[in-house]
Amino acid sequence: MSVDNKIAKAASLLLQSPPGEVDDVFNDIRGIVNDDGALQEHIEPVLAESNMQQFLIVDVPERQSKVLITPYNKVGETQYLDPRTRTVFTFDHLHRIGSEAQEAEETEDPTNLSLQEALQKELDKYILAHYGAGVGNVFFDEGRMITCIVSNRFSPTNFWNGSWRAVWSYDPITGELNGSAKVRVHYFEDGNVQLDTQTDFAVDVTKELDDDITARRVVKFIRNYEADFQQSIGDGYRQLAEKTFKGLRRTLPVTRTKMDWEKIANYKIGGELANAEN
Repeated sequence: MSVDNKIAKAASLLLQSPPGEVDDVFNDIRGIVNDDGALQEHIEPVLAESNMQQFLIVDVPERQSKVLITPYNKVGETQYLDPRTRTVFTFDHLHRIGSEAQEAEETEDPTNLSLQEALQKELDKYILAHYGAGVGNVFFDEGRMITCIVSNRFSPTNFWNGSWRAVWSYDPITGELNGSAKVRVHYFEDGNVQLDTQTDFAVDVTKELDDDITARRVVKFIRNYEADFQQSIGDGYRQLAEKTFKGLRRTLPVTRTKMDWEKIANYKIGGELANAEN
């Protein structure tokens, strides 16, 4: 197989990497391709796509702020915007390092900026209350307020990693609020089991004259829909344990008679006593 074909296969594997395992997959790919120069030349766009797909959390250089790497705050080939500090910085997708931070040029309508800041304020409250180590950003993209949330829990020493990602799009003109939440968990002790589930939402939220009121209403819908999604996942697993798995078990053994465990225990005790006497 040619190096180009190997890199194409490697790109596909990287984009399918479970959360928190991109480095492991990349290191395995290095051994398969066996050409670091060619790999580095072609793989960075794939890593960029993977980082944006996973909503990678990064520290903004020279600022006390964290921001998500997403398609919605990409403002150049390798430049991203932190909406909190209004900072544009360069991001190296291969080494996952930010640099060259500079103040962003203000091109956004002040009206949109006011709603964006109000949404970010309410989103921060929601994440603090309901996410252990979550990060959320509100971006303005093509006339819509895009809310991105990610929360990761990585525990490779215990053979599992997981991620919750959600993206919500609000149109202040039409009042349309569309969203989707995605959960992906990988458990790999003595096997390879993955949960990969997603759900979509849609509701109308009329924009009020007061941006703070609009922001509270939008985030309230986000909170309620995400809570319902989380509840549905828990209910599904309870049903698996209480009904589905039980349905897979035999109610009776092949002999069609119930096992008398007490009698078997007596047989065992009697046998042990007989052996002791001998």
